[in-house]
Amino acid sequence: MKHEIKKLEKSAVEIVMTLSKEEFAPIKNEILVSAQKTVEVPGFRKGHAPIDQIEAKYAEGIKEELTDKVLKKYFADVVKAEDLKPVSPMYNVNVKMDEETFEVTFSVDVFPEVTLGEYKGIEIEKTVFEMTDDKLNEEIERMLNSKAELKDAEEGYKAQMGDTVDLAFEGFVDGVAFEGGKADSHLLKLGSKMFIDTFEEQLVGYTAGQEGEINVTFPAEYHAANLAGKPATFKVKINAVKLLNKPELNDEFAKANGFESVEDLKAKKSEEVAKRGEDNAKNENRGKMLKKITEASTVEVPQSLVIREVEAKLADLEQQLMMQGMDLNGYLKMTGMTMDTIYNQLAPMSENKVKMDLILDKIATEEKLEVSEEEIAEKTAEVAKMYGMTPEILKEELDKTKKYDSFINSLKTDLLMSKAIELIEANAK
Repeated sequence: MKHEIKKLEKSAVEIVMTLSKEEFAPIKNEILVSAQKTVEVPGFRKGHAPIDQIEAKYAEGIKEELTDKVLKKYFADVVKAEDLKPVSPMYNVNVKMDEETFEVTFSVDVFPEVTLGEYKGIEIEKTVFEMTDDKLNEEIERMLNSKAELKDAEEGYKAQMGDTVDLAFEGFVDGVAFEGGKADSHLLKLGSKMFIDTFEEQLVGYTAGQEGEINVTFPAEYHAANLAGKPATFKVKINAVKLLNKPELNDEFAKANGFESVEDLKAKKSEEVAKRGEDNAKNENRGKMLKKITEASTVEVPQSLVIREVEAKLADLEQQLMMQGMDLNGYLKMTGMTMDTIYNQLAPMSENKVKMDLILDKIATEEKLEVSEEEIAEKTAEVAKMYGMTPEILKEELDKTKKYDSFINSLKTDLLMSKAIELIEANAK
């Protein structure tokens, strides 16, 4: 078997394998003999049809099976000969076959070459968190708001931005009601931008029981093509205007929320805010350093790794939506987005994430960083504790789906990257 290889963009390669008749004929014959036992050809008893007629009748299927067997037999040889590290399945597979030659051309993404820029002695302007009374007061205010309850406003109260309305509505385009445009009772916080265009702004000044019409225009890229870009009229009725009834900050409130007193609440919340602020400042500084290193390094990110990262982020989004009692389709409908819109939003940040991971991996290799068995065991115990398990039970559960090895490899990768980041931070100015 002869092969040729050509580098493509985004760390992909095109490979051409060429087999002589002596190399591919035995494989093809094996397929034909096997097919002869099972396929049926009109005019012949099962298992007795001539090989040439089987080949003529099932040419495409035999060609596909031959291609599959050739790739499985020889791809590893090419990988070894060219020292490749594939990171994607084969794609763009094309076959040319005649009596004397079998040629298969395909592409595959490979682990990219990474050229590191300077990663020691990085200079950044340091962000420092400073704890203040205002920051503590903002935190307590958020806590009070989170415990607030919606109460019906007094009769005659006019809705304002920030208020919540219990709304009945029905939407019409060209005078015809459209699917999904009706509700008898829907809680809507004015200013939340959950509804399209200026829908929410037009409800300002409405009182409980008031009816009216809202005129809006659907976004040009709205997920429902029959509504995209079209003007619409919504008939609305305010069932109720609701205001947040915020509790008072006193010892009774503090005790009800697990604190001994207002003073204890303030002290512990102050510690929380300071810890969070310091962590955020650390992460911001880390981000500045990593950005500098990324800009100074060169790496062609394989498209397959970007897609994999996008899919991981989508899975996280679906998990978050599920916890909120919503699915992805409902989210798209509510936001007026499409899967293409979400992909286009996630792709750039996903590519940056993959690029940074590749750079950190290269730094870990250059610096000969290693992870000990004790570190892996400690991290495994942390993860197990998060799920209310022991490390042994976690292993049993992951072994059921044969995911334990990939779990350990993922932990090892995360720990190596953390060590690479710590090295960068230790040498930064």
